Formats: sequence, C-alpha cells, structure tokens
Amino acid sequence: MKSHADYSRYFALKQRAYLINISEERDREHFESLSGVIIDRSGNTIVLQIPYPTEQELPGHDGIPRITYKLTSESMGGGIQMMADLVKVTAGNVFHLQLRGNMEMYQRRQTPRVDTTVNLFQIRRDASLAVYRKEFRRITAYLGTQGMPPGVKLQRTGINLSAGGVRLNHDPKEALSPLGLFLLDLNDGRQPVCVVAEVVWNRLEENVRKCGYRFVQILKADQERLRNHVQAVQKQQGMDVSPLRTNWELLDRMTFEDPRK
Repeated sequence: MKSHADYSRYFALKQRAYLINISEERDREHFESLSGVIIDRSGNTIVLQIPYPTEQELPGHDGIPRITYKLTSESMGGGIQMMADLVKVTAGNVFHLQLRGNMEMYQRRQTPRVDTTVNLFQIRRDASLAVYRKEFRRITAYLGTQGMPPGVKLQRTGINLSAGGVRLNHDPKEALSPLGLFLLDLNDGRQPVCVVAEVVWNRLEENVRKCGYRFVQILKADQERLRNHVQAVQKQQGMDVSPLRTNWELLDRMTFEDPRK
C-alpha cells in the first residue's frame, strides 16, 4: 500500500485493539503486549487509550530507542495487523501511534481452551504495568536460578486456560484491579509459569465474579508449555485435538517476517 493510504477506515472508534512489542531492541525470549480502546483515528494515525497506567517511557528520551508495536484488531471477522511506532503518551494513558508498512490480514483462529485445575499463586493490586513487568522479571529470574520464591504459596484452583489467557473466579466483594501476576504450576516437573495479565472482561454470575484475563507478559517458552498442557488436558478429557495452528495475535512478528512464508 502507498504511504498516503487512509488506514484508519479499517479501525473503528471504541474498538479494542492490541499492541504487541516488535521493536528491534526487544527481548526476543519474551512476549510483551498490552491493549486499549481506539478513541481517535485519522489517516495513518491511531490513538489508543490504555485502561491502566503503564509508566511508558518515550523514545528519544535518555537514549531510549524507537518503540514499534504490531497493532492488531478485527475487521469483517478476520484479523488485521500493522506496524505502529509510538509517537507520544498523553494524560489518561493515551498512546499516539503512527502506522507504517503494509496492512496484513490473517484468519483469526480460536485459541484452544480447557477447564482444568492447577496450583496457582496470584498478586492483584493497583500498580502500573511497569511495576508488574519489573516484578515479573524478578520472579522469573529467581525461578530460573533458585526455584520457588520464599513466601509464595500455591493453592489448588479451578481455571479455564489457554496459551493466551486464563479465566478465574473472584469474590465479588474484592476490589478488581485491571492487572494481575500469576504463577501456574502445570505439574510437568518444572518451575511454575509466571505471567502478567490484564482483565479483558468480567461479569457476576451466581454471586461469583468471573474474570477473563489476557496474558501481556510471558516467556515464549512458557507460551509453548501452556499450549502443550492444554493439548494434554484435551486428550485426557477425550476431546478432539486439532493440529496446532498459528494464532497471529499471540506472535511478536508480522506475517511477512515469517521465514516460512
């Protein structure tokens, strides 16, 4: 597409969109993301409001390199994605993004999910995404060198799980924070999976608050462990196991960057 194309017509106001870090300087062992609602769009610019504080530092300040995201959303039932450079962040956690490159369309696929029971530890408090990411890095480093951090107690918990997120039940009297950090023991002889997740929906059912979380910080190796775990549980439950297919909204690259294409 030419640079003067009006990309904004593919994105609707109040539509949820996802940002996945594809910066050249990113840690390629990590999947790093966040999401928000489109509040303005025009030409090659998109304005996205994030529902929680991020403490995002701006490129160009103190030598911080350019931050490039894959902006992905849905259009006419399919997935669309484009590269988007972060231009600025304004009050109210508003991200101003400049689109560039070619728009790509892909077939959206349902990420396999299972109801299962795992040993779980969770931290849910009002804090910025930057604070959660710092804690994520501290815990994953500790898990990799010394094992389970002191004071962490896992509890047997029923969940609905996929490689991209988890559904949990909460006491409706508890304050609901938009972010959480979870440790999930997959009972595979390895240390628990550590994730940072954002709330994408919640509803009250029979005096229980059900919350759907999307993973926004996770090791790619742990993404693969979750896929394998979900598939193993499906087999145990006698479910049909479909061949693994690409879910582009869970990858930190564009289609044209895939060496298999």
